[in-house]
Amino acid sequence: MKVILSLLQWRILRYIISGGTAAVANLSILFVLVHFLDVWYLISSVISYALAILVSFLMQKYFTFNDFTRDRIGKQGILHVGIQIFNLNTLLMYLLVDPAGVHYLLAQVISAGSIAVYSFFFYKHMVFAPAVVYNKTE
Repeated sequence: MKVILSLLQWRILRYIISGGTAAVANLSILFVLVHFLDVWYLISSVISYALAILVSFLMQKYFTFNDFTRDRIGKQGILHVGIQIFNLNTLLMYLLVDPAGVHYLLAQVISAGSIAVYSFFFYKHMVFAPAVVYNKTE
């Protein structure tokens, strides 16, 4: 138990756990929508990605960066969503699945993995940065 608690002190590990949780949510929702509800894979990708953004935001804010402030949650949410929209997950999904012929679940994993690497730095230095980033007078 002490080893687990010690490892959870590493922010990068908490980031991986948070991202992994969002990725599992994303893939699970995508799979259910495509295979059980017969929704087109691109529409399913948009829906699952939107819900994964919510999971990601909550996990990153509270678990990864231990930010329990409420006064900046709106700004943080907007920045987080903006970063996620910039990530262009659906475009990458399309390029991997249709032109490249990659299976849609593998395409989602590739897309999410590449996005995770650079997003960490945006979250750390912009979204969940100390209050001084948001308001220099605080």
